[in-house]
Amino acid sequence: MSWDVLIMKFSRPYQSMAEIPQEEPSLPLGSRASVHERVLGQFPGANWTDPAWGIWTGPSGSIEFSIGNNDPAATMMLHVRASSEVVAMIVRLCISHGWQAIDCTSSEFLERSNDPTRGLALWKAYRDQVVGGNEP
Repeated sequence: MSWDVLIMKFSRPYQSMAEIPQEEPSLPLGSRASVHERVLGQFPGANWTDPAWGIWTGPSGSIEFSIGNNDPAATMMLHVRASSEVVAMIVRLCISHGWQAIDCTSSEFLERSNDPTRGLALWKAYRDQVVGGNEP
């Protein structure tokens, strides 16, 4: 079970999902190698042994980065099992590369949200209700 964040790139930054025209195609994030480098820049030590699936583990928890087998990488799904400290790292990653992070819990762009940790908090509350525990 994880909090999921979808990272995409568009022709311009959007404030909300509702603002995206239906005909707007997403743009590639970059080559798989460049996506690996960009993730490593924000999440040092991320393991890309599997070029389609990176794993980062730090003091605040872990994130799995799924970019698939296509090159260039079209999107990236983050499976987050960590404390709210990683949210700022995700936001910095996106802002520095012109990407947008869609919180799959709240359907908001993390980098545009007044409270980017809200979706993670909602997911943690749901997880704790369903399975119990006090994981990150």
